[in-house]
Amino acid sequence: MAARLDSFGLTELAARPEDAFRLAGLAMAEGRRIPGYGGDYYFYRIGDAAAVIRTRLDPESGEEELLGMDTHAATACQWVCRMVKDVTPEDAGPLSRRVLIRREGGEELAVVDLLCADVLPDLREGDELRLGMAGFPLRIAYSEGACAGVVEAQRETVLLEGTVKDARVGETYLGMEPLTRFVSVTVSTRMGDVELCHPMELVAEDQRDLVKPGAVASALCVLSGDCAVGEYAGGLVFDEERNLTALAAFFRDGGVQRLRPLLHSDGACTFLENRQEGRENALALLSLVQRDLAEAGMTVRASGVLTNAGMRGRRCLLLGNREGLAFLCLPELDSLGRVRELLITNDPQYDFEVLPD
Repeated sequence: MAARLDSFGLTELAARPEDAFRLAGLAMAEGRRIPGYGGDYYFYRIGDAAAVIRTRLDPESGEEELLGMDTHAATACQWVCRMVKDVTPEDAGPLSRRVLIRREGGEELAVVDLLCADVLPDLREGDELRLGMAGFPLRIAYSEGACAGVVEAQRETVLLEGTVKDARVGETYLGMEPLTRFVSVTVSTRMGDVELCHPMELVAEDQRDLVKPGAVASALCVLSGDCAVGEYAGGLVFDEERNLTALAAFFRDGGVQRLRPLLHSDGACTFLENRQEGRENALALLSLVQRDLAEAGMTVRASGVLTNAGMRGRRCLLLGNREGLAFLCLPELDSLGRVRELLITNDPQYDFEVLPD
């Protein structure tokens, strides 16, 4: 959703549909691939700017399908925050997410368009997020004097005010060919530092000498937060906790294709007496199980831990309804953290404790 090529003076790169497809093709050929659960991203540096291409596998043709393009900046600014609410528009494209966030212990709220959101196993209210932050001003003013430090969420944008910590000229280029220059300022806010990128033409002439450290920047902007940072910089991370989180999201929302990356190619799934081997067969069984459980009102999910001798401490997912928990979902992982065996059972031999949310 944050396709702001204009902030870098790069509008002409995607002025026509064929231009946009050309840029997307270049990004997919030369960019850094970031695998996600429901699709992949390609992060392509254009100097100090970046194009982020969203793709997914077409289940019918088996070919990669181009979903859309977002933009970001070369930024070292990161926010650690809590998700307050998912505010993704109904007409948003696949793999696009917009969330309302709050800094831990703070009162300020910000609306952020997430990049590479599908590297995360789930997005739930209260989840901690680490985001690489950039902002694209629609309006901006520079001044001297005291800074109130305002951060105020609007419907799709954010009003923010902060002190400029660093100001420089950003450059864009393709290969060795220089393209444009733009203003890149690191602004300190109550939510954390954010890199604001905009053309100099957006600044009033009598304020341009104030684009420097120590000035106060006041902006109405679109915020972009990259989820593929820190431990997720390379994309998906497979381990017991994240696999169970992804499974819980599947039993809540469906979308069996999101489980494809975490299942071993020779993996198996057993539901009661029905065992299916191989990834495709296992996914087909899981899809049927999720549908049947949803139709039966089995919509309660809880985290658990086994207490049986010899299995004590193994994590599991518990499924049921308001009257009680009926099924236990127990994954067995391979050496890379992917699911090799998935057991969904109501066998009373398994003893467990329910973990707090």
